[in-house]
Formats: sequence, structure tokens, C-alpha cells
Amino acid sequence: MYRKLLIAICLIFATAAAHAAEPASHREDLPFLESWFRQEEATGDWYGLRNKLDDRGITISSNYTTDIGGNPVGGLNQVVRYSGFLDVSVTLDLEKIASLKGVALSVGNYWASGRNLSEAIGNFFLVQEIYVPGNYFLGEIELSLESPDETMTVEVGRLFAGDVFATSDLWKYYVNAGINSNMNSISANIFFPSFNIAAWATRVNFQPNREWHLDAAIYDANPRVFKNDNHGACMSFEMDSGYLAMGQLSYKHHQRPEDNGNPGSTTFGCYYQSSRFQDLTDPTKRWHGNYGYYFIFDQMLFRGDWPVFEGPDYMSSDATNAQRIEEAHGPRTAVSADRPKGLTAWFAAYIAPQVHINTQAYQIASGLTYQGLPLNRDHDVTAFCVILGKFSDQLDGQGIETVLELNHRFQISQWLYVTPDIQYIIEPNGRSGIDDALVLGVEISTNF
Repeated sequence: MYRKLLIAICLIFATAAAHAAEPASHREDLPFLESWFRQEEATGDWYGLRNKLDDRGITISSNYTTDIGGNPVGGLNQVVRYSGFLDVSVTLDLEKIASLKGVALSVGNYWASGRNLSEAIGNFFLVQEIYVPGNYFLGEIELSLESPDETMTVEVGRLFAGDVFATSDLWKYYVNAGINSNMNSISANIFFPSFNIAAWATRVNFQPNREWHLDAAIYDANPRVFKNDNHGACMSFEMDSGYLAMGQLSYKHHQRPEDNGNPGSTTFGCYYQSSRFQDLTDPTKRWHGNYGYYFIFDQMLFRGDWPVFEGPDYMSSDATNAQRIEEAHGPRTAVSADRPKGLTAWFAAYIAPQVHINTQAYQIASGLTYQGLPLNRDHDVTAFCVILGKFSDQLDGQGIETVLELNHRFQISQWLYVTPDIQYIIEPNGRSGIDDALVLGVEISTNF
């Protein structure tokens, strides 16, 4: 079983590299394949229908991502498992449809499949970032309104927190869910709607210039929305369960091709949840309120050429936050980022001071990404990271789980990437009694 998995990963490496390195002149005898890989999406423009809908303010987009992997060494059991996630989103530009300037409506639908490899390993940070239990989910239902000068955007409806807070654009290159797409320790401690579960909320984004970004939001912390039987469609609004308030301030510099300097960013965020929390050692005891802080930093250390960006305008480095918010969140995740070639270092830290109610006391993560390897691969990214999660001292027998990850993302086209991946889990679930686990896998993502 594991030999077949290893052979498949090696073949993917070889096939992706061979296709990418092949000069255009050598592909002239395959005009269909060449033109197909040059499309913006795998299904093309639907004989012009997609472009006509876009012109009329209707954007339909979808993505399918799968993680296939196994642990030949370590963990509770040695298995190979698959997980998949299909995202289909519709965005209505109400300025084009109904002359409501600056107003847009987005609706997301998701289909999850497969099994959880971390369940067999027995570790805390999921080794398949795409895995969620359940099947169909109704996602975000978001109405956004931007100010005339595009410096402020207000969003209302059923929203995620994970698409804005405690995240980084660099983390999408990793497969482990410890940082993809958020610092996973946060969702272990509090109500944190993300990925496939949305909650009633109001969020405000303020961007006075291209460097500074301020986000603030309040969410109805109704735990019923997380029940799989509700399929993300629990519409009840129950403030009796408490609320989640989040704030985040970011500074980003040299983010555009014309800027002289290396791109970087700094983010500080915090939250407060007003709900009642059970004591970790005394189930009969309840505590009111929970809070935490996080810090994220990245800086490009070496900058090369800035490749031409071929993706949608709202994903370019010149796009404002208002432009990004107008589009459905996440449906085109296979598009490469609009960044220069070069080496970037990043660091993140999260702390939850109330260890008597929080499973995770703190999380630290750091890594390196290099875009542009091999030399003729402008959009490929090689990524390495270390993720460390410290369990509360109130939990007997659980200390620190550490994850090491190394991968390479082959950007085959605008709509397809393949990422062979290696992870090593040290003390799964913070328990020395579980053998360290080696995970071999591959992630494949396609925009339709």
C-alpha cells in the first residue's frame, strides 16, 4: 500500500516537472493541451456563457481540493486515507444587477468527503487541511457594502472568521491544518467559524491606504451551527450563547511590483468570547468569558523578478480589500499568488492565558517559502515549517505536539496545482506514548 503511494508521489513529481519545463515549441503538436492549460479555469468560459454572466454581475466559481496521504511509520495505526472538499460559490454584483453601488451578495456551498488520517495517527493538528466531517454544508451568505472611496467595507450575514482573522496568504502553501488556513489552536479553545461553518455576524474592514488594514467583527457564538446534522444551515440567532468579538490590525509594505523593496507584513489580533466555559479539571465548574492574542509576521529576505500575474483582478497585488471582499471567499484557491520570486521567512504566535479552560495554552509556528524553484518555475513554491502546540498544564499526560512539514507546490496552470508533501509528527497529541509519525502525501487542487 505504502509502496504504491510513494510511487504515485514520485510520478506526480516527475510528470509535473516535465510538463512545466517543456518549452512551448515542444508542445506545438499538442495544441489542445496547451490551450487547455492556458485557460483561467479547467472548464473554460462555457462557450462564452461565463463571460456573459460576469458582465451581468453573476460570477459562478468552484474548486475541488483533495489530500491523499498515509503514515508508513508511527501513530496508532498505519493507513492510507483520502479526503476531498468541493466549493461552489455564487457572487452577485448588485451594482450591475440592480444599480446598488458598492453592494454584493455571495453564497457558498460545500461538499466534504473522505476520512481523517489524523484519527488513525492520534495527533492534534490535522495532517489533511482539507478534511472536515460530514458531507453537504451551506456556507457563507454575505452581503457587503463598500464606501464610495473603497476605504471601508461592511459585511453582514452568515460569515466566517477564518477567512480574515489569524491567517496569512503564505499558509496556503502548506498541507497541515495547524496553520492552514488559520492557527488551529484558536478553534480548539473558542467558537471560531471557518472553512465550512459560518455564523451570523457583522464585520467592518477599514483600509485608509495600501499599507494599513483594520478588521473588527462580532459573531453570534451559537454552538448549534457546528452540528453536522444541520449542514451549515442552522439559521437561529441566539445571543444567549454569547458572542465572539475579534479585532485585527495589519501593516503591509512593498506589496506591488512597482514598489522598491522586499514585501512584508505584521499583524496583531485579539478576541473575546462572552460564553461560559467548562473547567478542564472540574466539569461542574463554569467560567465566564475567554480571551486570547496572536501575532503574525513575514518578510521577504531575497527578492527576484516579479512574474506576470495571470489570475483574476481581485487576487492581484494591486487589488484593494474592498475588491477582494466583493468576490466569494476561497473558490479559486488553485490560483498562484501575485508575489515576486524569492525567499520569505514568517513567524506566528498565539497565546490563550486562561489555561484552566483552554485546551491549547499557546501555539508557535515558523517557516520559509521560496517561490521560483527550479529556476524556470516562476510560480512554483517550496515550503518548510515547524508548528508547535502546547497543551494546558491542566491536562495530565499531554505536553507539546510538534509538526515538521516540507513540500513543493507545482503550479501546473492557473487552475491546477500539485503538492507532494512530507510531514513528521513528534509526540502526537502531546503524548509520549504515541510513536512519532511520518506522513507522506499529495494535495491536488483544481479551479472549475
